[in-house]
Amino acid sequence: MVPEGAVEVIVGVLQDADFGPVVVFGSGGVLVELLKDSSLRLPPLSRRDAQEMIEETHAARLLEGFRGKPAADVEALVETLVQVSQLAVDLKDHVAAVDINPLMVLPDGEGVLAVDALVETT
Repeated sequence: MVPEGAVEVIVGVLQDADFGPVVVFGSGGVLVELLKDSSLRLPPLSRRDAQEMIEETHAARLLEGFRGKPAADVEALVETLVQVSQLAVDLKDHVAAVDINPLMVLPDGEGVLAVDALVETT
């Protein structure tokens, strides 16, 4: 059901005892455990913060269009990170964790698709 060429990533929020909500981004699906490829930031994120998070991971190469695959919709991914970070701020007293894994980043111009998500409340 997911279009050919989609890239699996993880987007989430966790609650840190010292810092409060923290946004996480990285390679998704089974790669999240295998590669341990992730980036963390405190919310709210600017578009630049989100872009930097993406660039800090190996997933960035896949999103560019690796080995003949199409480039992914990085703009939609950036917007997703910004919006999830705002959700983390708005619901910081009610949400213990958010885990969107995998979030499929579709080919450029086609958006993103959450395949699985978990929200833990406090």
